[in-house]
Amino acid sequence: MNRESRKQPEPAATSSPIDCLKLTGGLFSRATTDVVIEKELPVYINGEQLVTASIAPDMEAEFVTGYLFGQGFIDNIEELESVNIEDNAARVTVKDVKKLSQRTRKAHYRIVSGGGKAIFFDETSYPEIHTDMQIGKKEIFKAMNIIFEKAEIYRDTEGVHAAGLFTAEAVPICIVEDIGRHNTLDKLIGYALINDIDCADTFLVSTGRMASEMVAKICRAKIPVIATKTAVTDKGLEIGRKCGLTIIGFVRDIGTRINTDMETRIITEPGMKIYTNVERILCE
Repeated sequence: MNRESRKQPEPAATSSPIDCLKLTGGLFSRATTDVVIEKELPVYINGEQLVTASIAPDMEAEFVTGYLFGQGFIDNIEELESVNIEDNAARVTVKDVKKLSQRTRKAHYRIVSGGGKAIFFDETSYPEIHTDMQIGKKEIFKAMNIIFEKAEIYRDTEGVHAAGLFTAEAVPICIVEDIGRHNTLDKLIGYALINDIDCADTFLVSTGRMASEMVAKICRAKIPVIATKTAVTDKGLEIGRKCGLTIIGFVRDIGTRINTDMETRIITEPGMKIYTNVERILCE
């Protein structure tokens, strides 16, 4: 498949203004607010519909490429002849239809932690992650702060997740926002595949919970380190340990705002929990 340049695509419109009644100081008043746009994207492979995805309308080719890879339909981008977004649908051509059919028959479906349906393949097919990369605590906090600084859709709507792919020095490679935490990974991984980025020299930062299906996608992309603002699950940790992934949860830098149903809490002391493969993190 022809690869584009490494420049991150210009974002499409991902939110729209609507009128509402806003309660302030005990009184209702008319106001305008932004809501995130949720787009349905049918995905066709060689003319047959595979799935309809609900995504934010941005980086659609990257999403489709990353989704097919993360779900195990393809092992590399060379298996794709083309990915075209046209008529509000994604139309994919794969080179080996027989191989794709065999994989589809071996797959089984689960209702995943996000409430959707995902395909799971044999866990023995997940690769082991090998890298000499090490990163420091400051770089992890810096990367987490960057995705919040860049998260314009979240500031406008509070209705999306964000994730970013970074170099070991916390230089952003690609940052995305989407209504689904799974979608953010698919878009990042698709971006890396299209632009021939070696993920072994990167780390990923996310606002989303690291359940098993999230960790599986990261392991397939051979990204060695994932740091999230929130929690991980036992199944996610199990897959991460098998693959050699470093998993970090509850990354909270000074000044981070934690919203609850009752209050907004401002973090006054930085913190994180390193669960697996701690040798990649410089803890001094």
